[in-house]
Amino acid sequence: MKASNIVTMALGGLVAATALVACKEDAGAQAARQGMAPINVTVMPLQKRTVELKSTWFGHLRGVDQADIRPEVSGKLLEQIYWHGSLCEKGEVLFRIDPATYQAAYEQAVANVAAAKAGVLQAEVADEQAQKDVERYTALVESGSVSDKQFTDAKHGKRRCEAALAMARAQVAQAEAALEMAKLNLERCTIRAPFKGLATRANVSVGDFVTAGQVVMTRMSSVDPIRVDFSVPARQMNEQVLDSEYYDMPDKMSPVREFDLILEDGSVFEHKGRIHAVDSEISQATGTVKFVGYIPNPQLKLRAGAAVRVSARTGEIKDALLVPARALVSSMNHRFIYIVAPDNTPLGIDVKLGKELVMDMPNGDGTTVPMLMQVVTGTVKPIAETLREAGIEDVENAQVIVGGGQMAAQYALANAGMRKAGAQGGFGTVIPQPFIYEKPTATVESVTTEKAAE
Repeated sequence: MKASNIVTMALGGLVAATALVACKEDAGAQAARQGMAPINVTVMPLQKRTVELKSTWFGHLRGVDQADIRPEVSGKLLEQIYWHGSLCEKGEVLFRIDPATYQAAYEQAVANVAAAKAGVLQAEVADEQAQKDVERYTALVESGSVSDKQFTDAKHGKRRCEAALAMARAQVAQAEAALEMAKLNLERCTIRAPFKGLATRANVSVGDFVTAGQVVMTRMSSVDPIRVDFSVPARQMNEQVLDSEYYDMPDKMSPVREFDLILEDGSVFEHKGRIHAVDSEISQATGTVKFVGYIPNPQLKLRAGAAVRVSARTGEIKDALLVPARALVSSMNHRFIYIVAPDNTPLGIDVKLGKELVMDMPNGDGTTVPMLMQVVTGTVKPIAETLREAGIEDVENAQVIVGGGQMAAQYALANAGMRKAGAQGGFGTVIPQPFIYEKPTATVESVTTEKAAE
């Protein structure tokens, strides 16, 4: 078998190991020099950083205070004062119901109070007279001028007057309570905003007869601050607690302190929100925990009902190792990164994938650009240990092959076969060049393509 054929088989796969066993060491090295020319690859230093972890959840906006505005009295609607969908201050008039019936009831209640108070005056006069009779009879009964029966009758009369006075005073209290109710009903003919907020389009028209409590005249929602409801998977909550990455707040636990609000167009709202409440139970239907947050909304840019996303910091990974996502090479359900060894041969490391995130990274042309980076850890042993065994003491000195990874993988496979066969030199090498990031370009301009490139 020719030496050149042996090298070709080495580049093709693991069959190279078997073929090279049959060759002498010098023949294998000579064949490698002839058939494995150095290849150009682009490289980037392995990044070691503390990575901030963020999570995103879906939610929707609603008012901190929300109310269905219903009439508390029945009657014909005379006026709608507010403008549909306008911002109303607390106490601002929204509607007026015809007050004629309630005005009459109020005036009658005023008259009833006056009559009850007059009854109290009459009872007080009778009580005073009865008291004087008892005092006069007390002196006369001792002299024998008045019989015991007359004295007893006088005392009974005094007690009857006291009872009548108490009854008169109770009637005054009853009349005053009726007056207060009549006053409330009259005031309820004017329907006011219970808080500052936006009032929706009215559901009734002037001239309609509205029944107390039966119809929603309009709905109001407070707007500053505004509330966002979102749900966090229980699994994520448990992970945060086990990792001690949650914040203990009065009467509640939350994996986040504050959060960003991502609007439907992808923009980030200018104000940050804070967690207000966390449900104590996990929903059996969804397996999530409900969160409530408040966000300042002074310019009323946010409206209740909008769908949003909530993005928040949930922890960090210290001394994480990162590579560009495009540096990963897949093989047989495994993921590999390839490092340029000190002898300029490619070294493959089997890795486990962690978080994927966009970070500002040094570019090969001296600039800094946002890149899609992948957190990686070694599957067999720590990456730092693998690098030390290869002669690279500092992980940040390791050069990760970003462009040309597939060919580098073939070279690494061939080199492994040659070493196993006893070859001492002539291995496939790489020529590293700085990796310069370029955004993907499309032949037709597309907003979607631009966002994907970012």
